[in-house]
Amino acid sequence: MIRNVQRQHPLYYMPMIFLSFPILGVFYFGYPFWTIWLTAGFTLSYLTIIHSRVSSWTNLIWLYMLAYVFYMTIAVNGGMMWFFFYFTSPLAFKFKDNLVSFRMLSYVFTMLALIIFAIVYGVDITSQIMTVLVPVINLTMLFYWKKEAEKSEQERVLWEKNQQINLLSAENERNRIGRDLHDTLGHTFAMMTIKTELALRQLEKGDLTAVRKNLEELHATSRSSMQEVRDIVTDLTYRSLSEELTSLDELLTTAGIEVHLTNELEGKLLSPVVQSTLVMLVRELANNVIKHSQAGQVRLRLFEDQAITVVMEDDGIGFGELTGRELHSIRDRLGLLTGTVTVESRKNPTRVVLTIEGDKR
Repeated sequence: MIRNVQRQHPLYYMPMIFLSFPILGVFYFGYPFWTIWLTAGFTLSYLTIIHSRVSSWTNLIWLYMLAYVFYMTIAVNGGMMWFFFYFTSPLAFKFKDNLVSFRMLSYVFTMLALIIFAIVYGVDITSQIMTVLVPVINLTMLFYWKKEAEKSEQERVLWEKNQQINLLSAENERNRIGRDLHDTLGHTFAMMTIKTELALRQLEKGDLTAVRKNLEELHATSRSSMQEVRDIVTDLTYRSLSEELTSLDELLTTAGIEVHLTNELEGKLLSPVVQSTLVMLVRELANNVIKHSQAGQVRLRLFEDQAITVVMEDDGIGFGELTGRELHSIRDRLGLLTGTVTVESRKNPTRVVLTIEGDKR
């Protein structure tokens, strides 16, 4: 049983202060003394609901709590209707029930039955109005809390997805570096080993001219390999636009996003500054789509008319109200060049257009 006990947010315990009313009612307001046992059962039921995992007993405990509120409201004190607040937080955060679940339907039907009872047997209009008003307040709060719970869940899922994407991105980069090192150094070391063995055999034969030739070739190979390693290290911080687009295509596909890529800049002579800036900008656009858009399809087109233009379009949830602060990180990256970034379509589809002007060569 102890294994089933779960830690819960302190907000679950705040409503428990109101349990003092039915208890004090026994001593000061004429509530029947035996109702104190019903209240104790309600308290234990509530603690069980918020602490234990869902089991076959949960629905029975839930029904007892609803029956307690219903009975205490119609037989003891109408103000006990406020105890419906005890059900809103478990429904929103604990169970995350939908509108047709057993707990949700039983909760709504119990309040509806209480409203009908109050309208039919209510002694005055004030009590009838309160009987309708309290459920409305409860349902409003439940709706708000469910929205907050859904938002928190979406943020959690998005965070997990971003973590997975970051891991995949790092893994892709690691594999690329591994392939480059294997292809470059593996071949070089194999050749150097062969040359060394050959030089040793020639040295045993006393063929110093051949040994000298092999050592010179080893020296040249060593210098060439050092330059290739430097190129690999440099490539870790600089990637061509075509390489970046290939990598982003793989990354978006891995993230479950269908990619339609058109690169009309391929083959054009771009300056290192423009090319490196484009790489960063396209990468930032793709990261935004992966992390925030919830898109299923992305269209990316790069072309040059009067200016170099990048158009990113997706079928995701889009932007909210535009404030002018959107894509500020992309605007910051444009600082080295004359360019603009514009949200041409907020959603359905979401379209972002980026242009780079000025000296492009």
